[in-house]
Amino acid sequence: MAHLSHTLSINTPVQDVDAIVKDPHQWPRFWVGMSEPKRVFGDGSPGTKAEFTMHVLGVPMSMIERTLEERHNDDGSTDWRWGIEGTTSGWITCHHQPKDGGTEIHSEFEYSVPGSLFGKAADRLLLEKRMRRDFENSLENLKLMAELGVSTPAAASV
Repeated sequence: MAHLSHTLSINTPVQDVDAIVKDPHQWPRFWVGMSEPKRVFGDGSPGTKAEFTMHVLGVPMSMIERTLEERHNDDGSTDWRWGIEGTTSGWITCHHQPKDGGTEIHSEFEYSVPGSLFGKAADRLLLEKRMRRDFENSLENLKLMAELGVSTPAAASV
């Protein structure tokens, strides 16, 4: 499995960031390569299941993302965990910590590529660099959405 990690600061409160990451209909708006959901079961809380197509290096891959954890902590922080199934499998975690009037987010992404030794070698040589860039760009897109106050499709069209 490849393991990616990224931390950044967002100049908006934790609850505004949480509103975006909780809504599966928002994920394709910031996640690089993700299509609009084919189907969503749930409201983003644990137990929610969303079906997507991810495009990686121009290759469409069917994916299912499940919300596994949503924890609101006494210090105002939140912890999120999603599981990924499909062409690749893995998980994503996010910790949103209030800091200096905004939010510091720390996200981790762990994924595996199907296949034998060739799959692992291809991941190391080709995919990991691209996946890292897409992961970090996705978090930068989330930052931009949150700081602009874009949290619903209706707000984006105004």
